[in-house]
Formats: sequence, structure tokens, C-alpha cells
Amino acid sequence: MTDDDCFKVCGSCRCAWPQWGDFLLDDRVRLLGLQGEPGSPHANLFVFEHACGSSVSVLASRLRHLLDEPELDPSVPWYFGAEECRQHCASIEDHARCDRLCANVRDRRLLELLLEIKARGLPARLLDQLSG
Repeated sequence: MTDDDCFKVCGSCRCAWPQWGDFLLDDRVRLLGLQGEPGSPHANLFVFEHACGSSVSVLASRLRHLLDEPELDPSVPWYFGAEECRQHCASIEDHARCDRLCANVRDRRLLELLLEIKARGLPARLLDQLSG
């Protein structure tokens, strides 16, 4: 199996995860948080730590299909760093829910879902997605 055939490959130890479910359910992978990219929500990353000690980043766009909601309207404002911003996306360790409707709101909700998956496993609706 090549790197291109996998959902993710650890850049350090070369451990490979064929599908997103393999990666998210691996106990050797710990979610560190969301790394927001100021001015470019399309570049947001979820950062994980692998048991080998390396960090493994996944573009948020590769996991957004896990949310049961439509794409955000492109007219939704971008608050990251603005006065209206609660600054949650400025710190990877900040896992708090944000009450602002901004371009990062979807990835903040996805962060909550990923934390839930790491703590309790996949919800039933995602088990169907994984097997289908």
C-alpha cells in the first residue's frame, strides 16, 4: 500500500491508516486540537500526536464529511483575530465551544465531534458511513 492509498501516514514511523476511521479510532493517536489559519479557514488543520512522538496533521476539509450539516454559506464572516472573536481558534489547546457564527464555526463543531469520537467511539450514523 502506498502513501497515496492511505488516509494518513505518520511522517516519522511510517505507520499507515487506510481509512479515516482507522486513524480516528486508533488509541495510539491523540487529538491535540484545531489549528486555525488566520484569513484562510480552508487551511485549518486538526493536529494529532502519534504514539511514536510525532505530530500528524489532517486538513479539516478531509474530515468535514463527518458532520451532518451543509457547507457554510460563503458570506459567513471571518472573525478570527477580530474584536468579535472569542480567540478559541488562536490556541490549539482550546477545545471550548464558540458561540460566534464565523467561518470557523464548522471546524469548531467538528473538533467537538472528534473529541467525542476519541472518548466514546463512532456514533451509529458514522459506523454506517465507515462500512459503506
